[in-house]
Amino acid sequence: MASLSPAAHAVLAKQHGVIGSDQLTIAGHPPGQVRTLQRQGSLINVVRGAYRTPSVPITEKSRCVAVSIARQHTTIAGPTAGRLWGFRLMPSSRRVSTIAPPASHPAVAPWVDVYRTAAIHPHDIVRRSDGIRVTSRARTVFDLARWLPPDRLLSVIEQAAHDGGLSDRELHAVAADWVSRQRPWVNTFLETLGRRLPGGSAESHPEVRVANALRGLGVTGLIRQHRLHLPSGRWARFDLAIPSRRIAIEVDVHPRHDETAGRLADGSRDDRVAAEGWVTVRISRADYHGRFTDRLVEIADQVRAHRPMSEPAA
Repeated sequence: MASLSPAAHAVLAKQHGVIGSDQLTIAGHPPGQVRTLQRQGSLINVVRGAYRTPSVPITEKSRCVAVSIARQHTTIAGPTAGRLWGFRLMPSSRRVSTIAPPASHPAVAPWVDVYRTAAIHPHDIVRRSDGIRVTSRARTVFDLARWLPPDRLLSVIEQAAHDGGLSDRELHAVAADWVSRQRPWVNTFLETLGRRLPGGSAESHPEVRVANALRGLGVTGLIRQHRLHLPSGRWARFDLAIPSRRIAIEVDVHPRHDETAGRLADGSRDDRVAAEGWVTVRISRADYHGRFTDRLVEIADQVRAHRPMSEPAA
């Protein structure tokens, strides 16, 4: 009875239980032996040229490995790539989204969705250590303009910028070569990118949602992740701020803000920034989930009515 070699097991362990034909050959299993291993049930065909071990359940990642191995010019993209990068707000799907060159035939399984295009550069592709070939973080969020509405796309842009340390310039560059009438979603991406607030990247979707709502209510001058230097030498950083009015806006949806230690820490920081002439406005988790619109209207009215005691320091 044939058995898989230690070298094959090492590859399977690294690649979510999937191994390619060429990798099996290198691991000491010629084609005839591979067929024997299949008959024995030691290997199961996933797609032509890629196999899995029955000891590991099939997952999205293992399917991505199989596609990447089976078609060397096919790259995991779209919502599937977004899920691999850990992006929020991704549509759920059992299908694997891919990008492939024009006139190619990468549809290796009925669960593979293929978008054929020449509009991709080699630097848009990342080869992961687990065998998956995926579009880069920047390229992925760019492609997601074909799937996500603008507000969700903006939230994912913020996450990509935050998690990947990407600048607006880098995000703009990934789209610059592909603007055309045949690709209206490219303009959607660029327009959404242009809606980003100045300052740092939003750290959560609630921050993006609050900022969008405040702008919709006519609030101007918003900056993300604004930093205020305190006399103690420490810094205070605000989710959102309007420096011209010395107003800080904190989106307190994390449960720790409802805990005693969290409330005390928040109150202490509010006192420190108040000594510098700043007012802190907080949106609680109950506000966010229970009375979002009413609370945002209250804040917008408060911003319009507020007059700082003195001009903010430069």
